[in-house]
Amino acid sequence: MMRFIAQRAVWGVLVVMSVVTLVFFLIFVAGDPAVTILGPQARAEQIADFKAKKGLDRPVPEQFMSYLGLMPCIRKDSPKYLRADGTRGFCGILQGDLGESYSHHESVANVIGHRLPRTLLLASLAVLFELLIGLTAGIIAALRRNRWSDTAIMFATFIGISLPTYVTGPIALLLFAFLLGWFPFGGYGVDALDHIYHALLPALILAIAGAATYARVMRGELIETLRLDHVRTAQAKGMPMTQVVLKHAIRNALLPIATLIGLSLPFLVGGAIITEKIFAWPGLGLLTIESIESLDAPVIMAVVLMFGIAVQVGNLLADIAVAALDPRIRLD
Repeated sequence: MMRFIAQRAVWGVLVVMSVVTLVFFLIFVAGDPAVTILGPQARAEQIADFKAKKGLDRPVPEQFMSYLGLMPCIRKDSPKYLRADGTRGFCGILQGDLGESYSHHESVANVIGHRLPRTLLLASLAVLFELLIGLTAGIIAALRRNRWSDTAIMFATFIGISLPTYVTGPIALLLFAFLLGWFPFGGYGVDALDHIYHALLPALILAIAGAATYARVMRGELIETLRLDHVRTAQAKGMPMTQVVLKHAIRNALLPIATLIGLSLPFLVGGAIITEKIFAWPGLGLLTIESIESLDAPVIMAVVLMFGIAVQVGNLLADIAVAALDPRIRLD
């Protein structure tokens, strides 16, 4: 097990660093961060001064090496890295320094730390809705196979998978916020309970596609599991169907669900970016869009780094969960 985790960790680091490298160079292809931040009316000397302070006047490969922390810091507006002998120390992600935000004028760690709990709340509720709705619908569809309820659930899952969040989000706002008034139009709220209340509708929209996928997979796996010999034997001995499903069938049917939870993280992250924009939810998704619009490179890089790590950790936890559910699986 430990060897498997170590191997996956190494591959995960390589994948994350590949993504970080690609995004870093793409930012400079997209435009000039100094011009975007200062605006088209900025004078040439203002742009030059901004670039000198942020180290943007240095060659891009040198900027990247400094960002990683493999060479001395090139940011002149970070006096904490200036040594007594006049040389500069190392900054960058290897030193735990995510840089300074161009538009927020504070450390990226503070900007991320302010937004991260909000996105975690939204994502946690979305995963909860995915599992509750998806697994329940899948079990009902499997137990009532080829009946009208099974057909209705499968049709609903097809619609749920087909509709993207930028379609379901505005429709939900129109129906549940504007016409019915059950939920607020957006925002974050003022206290803990209000935060959860504001998060319910966007989390539900974010969970639609995942819940539909879980329902279809759970239905198929449960139908196959109910055909296994030990399950049929339990039924033949007179065990109630509820106990047969709970004690014998669901455990095996949950194996692909555990894998899907890890694999669904990229889609959950991508959907959160759009959903937070629609519902004005002030989390990492909305921060990502704002940072891309302003070419705030340090924030963009930090968000990409965090999302990449989250996806790799999610996939690893999914593999471990599958091994825990099925003793026959040995990760080594």
